[in-house]
Amino acid sequence: MKKLVMAIFLLSPVTVLAQQGMDPEIMQQLQEMSTCMATIDQQEIKGLEKESKKFEAEVEGLCKSGKRDEAQKKAIEFSQKVMKSPAMTTMRKCTEKMPAAMKGMMPDMSAEKIAKDFSDKHVCDEM
Repeated sequence: MKKLVMAIFLLSPVTVLAQQGMDPEIMQQLQEMSTCMATIDQQEIKGLEKESKKFEAEVEGLCKSGKRDEAQKKAIEFSQKVMKSPAMTTMRKCTEKMPAAMKGMMPDMSAEKIAKDFSDKHVCDEM
């Protein structure tokens, strides 16, 4: 969920950056990306944020009570659910054509990357 918030935060100043002397082609790509991002259902984002807070509290409780395996399982399930959500699908689609110079500013939100992140880390160690 932190990656989702970071992605939204990073995309907010994109138009401002584009207006400060960037290449017109990059500016056009950024505008297209910004227009695409504006189509994301804000109610869905708010719902994901609310669900994320509930999930975080639940997982934290599991970790504190020593139920690490259950916490890890829930984290993977929640991550997969979020990655399949229409908002995240749209966000990935919007950033596919992002200029190469901007790619380093965005976290990798691919399902493969998220799954890999959980394969070598434990959710209880990240809290």
